[in-house]
Amino acid sequence: MGVVVIESASDNDIAEITVLIEQTIKTCIDVTDDEANDLVAHSVYNMLLWKRSKQGSVHLVCRLEGRIVGVVLVKEFWNLTSLFVDPDFQARGIGQKLVQEALSQCRGMSPKRAVKLSSSTYAQDFYRAMGFKQVGEPQPLPGGCIPFEFSFNSTS
Repeated sequence: MGVVVIESASDNDIAEITVLIEQTIKTCIDVTDDEANDLVAHSVYNMLLWKRSKQGSVHLVCRLEGRIVGVVLVKEFWNLTSLFVDPDFQARGIGQKLVQEALSQCRGMSPKRAVKLSSSTYAQDFYRAMGFKQVGEPQPLPGGCIPFEFSFNSTS
């Protein structure tokens, strides 16, 4: 694998990120086409909210040889709304690098002293391996909706 660069997302990245989100959802999450389209629309909506108000968010991309292969968005320094890695580049540490950098930028800024998320069933083992703890029961939503939290109180 070539040189991996983690950097802040920009408005110019939105189209490429949208393609990545759609590709990842439709490849990795076991849902109907309509459910996949709804999940894509929700993720793109969160990104457009970020575009209108970037302050208070961490939005990072991972580039490999200039191409975006991963993205993470944390709103208000505590709400991890999106993490997507190109299916061809999963299990290579890209998601881990994105989450570690996002957590680093949120530490000390999160009003909840934690980062929370709702994981798909597909990604739950990844979040556990990253130190997130399940904090509630899964909800019966397309793709899964499992509440997780990474507490800054328990880490240094």
